[in-house]
Amino acid sequence: MRILVVALLCAPLAAVAATEYDPLARDLLILTDWFEGEFDNEEQRWFQADPRSSTPEEERHVRVHTTHKRIEAPEFGEHVFYVEEYTHDDPERVFRQRLVIFSSAPEAGGIRMRQGFFNEPDRFLGAQHNPGLFDDLTAEDAFFLDECDVYWKRVAGQFEGGMRPKACVFGEGELRRYSVHDLYLSETKYWRVDSTFLVADDSLHVGMPADQPFELRRVKRFICGITFDPRGPEPQEITDISLHSQGGSADVTRERDGQEFTLLMRDKEYPYYSTRPDFIYFSIRRKGELASVVFTVNDPDSRSLAVNTGDLVASCYRDGYEFRESLEELAIVGGER
Repeated sequence: MRILVVALLCAPLAAVAATEYDPLARDLLILTDWFEGEFDNEEQRWFQADPRSSTPEEERHVRVHTTHKRIEAPEFGEHVFYVEEYTHDDPERVFRQRLVIFSSAPEAGGIRMRQGFFNEPDRFLGAQHNPGLFDDLTAEDAFFLDECDVYWKRVAGQFEGGMRPKACVFGEGELRRYSVHDLYLSETKYWRVDSTFLVADDSLHVGMPADQPFELRRVKRFICGITFDPRGPEPQEITDISLHSQGGSADVTRERDGQEFTLLMRDKEYPYYSTRPDFIYFSIRRKGELASVVFTVNDPDSRSLAVNTGDLVASCYRDGYEFRESLEELAIVGGER
């Protein structure tokens, strides 16, 4: 009897121990925590377009905005994301939709990231804003190419991932090619090489050279509002303008004269300053003009921003900021981490 009791008591402990034996359990949680959110390479685009960088036109990266939305899809796994990406700061120019699944794979030497391709991608377009679209998601809705899996490892304070060399191969004849998908992820940065090379001679087919990654930074979401003629008899108020910190912009129109204005926000790591180079910049300008009507420069961790010219008043606050929320709490509410 004593042996039976001991065995029953030890059984759940053995199960827990077996779970805790996974050497990648902690890294899996951190990696998926950092992967969630929005990222944009507007800062890279700004630097490359600046004459001081001397970046040739053919070496400049296209602007990319990506959203990684965690979803509930138990049929696929515990850590599942919907990824949607667009270019040229235009949400209508979507070029990538993926179902991404993370799992621990110590036998393969890292954390495995599978990339699912949707059979009907239009059905899930914009699903990061409407996760209910995945309520009926089944295995038949996506297919996977095991040879194109990405494997992640922690390297010091970040994660590095990549496909097996020349494993993800597709195409026929002279256009037979392989994909290179090298990724670097920290708490605030997401860099990647996303290119294809011809099998015959390893020459670049589509994308940027392997030593020129896309340099995306994590987005902070702000909710903004603007009031025209605040002291006049008929002030015009516009609210609930969503703006992100990596070159996010929004156009508004002043009704009394039809003048259009652009609200612009940039979270800068200014390369040419050696003193106080990091700041967040909020600007209002007439649409199509480079000069600002008014702007403000603030600490990058600011929870609220405001400008006032007398003829217009505008303010922005971090998404979720109501009353003394910490920066960590705001990051979670805003889907930034």
